[in-house]
Amino acid sequence: MPELRSIRFLLPEDAALALPALRELRPASPATVSAAALQAHLRAAAPEGYCLTGAFEPGRPEAAAVAGWRVLTTLWQGRVLFVDDLSTVPDACGRGHAGALLAWLDDEARRSGCAALHLDSGTGEDRRAAHRLYHAHGLNISAHHFSKALAAGPA
Repeated sequence: MPELRSIRFLLPEDAALALPALRELRPASPATVSAAALQAHLRAAAPEGYCLTGAFEPGRPEAAAVAGWRVLTTLWQGRVLFVDDLSTVPDACGRGHAGALLAWLDDEARRSGCAALHLDSGTGEDRRAAHRLYHAHGLNISAHHFSKALAAGPA
């Protein structure tokens, strides 16, 4: 059976390919206003280790799904891969792209010597399908995430 998708890293120059999927998750973000804004954001976040990986369908130039992630070191667990963003464009939902990205991220975490994979997810009825996917992938709710909006930027 032929491969239904390919998964690959996206460079800042590839920002336009990730924009539709990222807009689904972060429509109010200044970084998703345009490909140029996303490209600038990716360049600014690169020193912090932020990377984008996309899942692509044959014949579709834009990513069907995108994961934004970074490897960081925590005091309590050591080296971990943290998923900041995971989103699929609506017409590609249900085709396994997010699950394939999670499997790829598991492998990347192992390649990078990580002890764990972490992902924060918003709450609400619209997140139930995502939460089912995360649980099916073996992710557990292990903490509460607290945030506080400051004048300097979004929470």
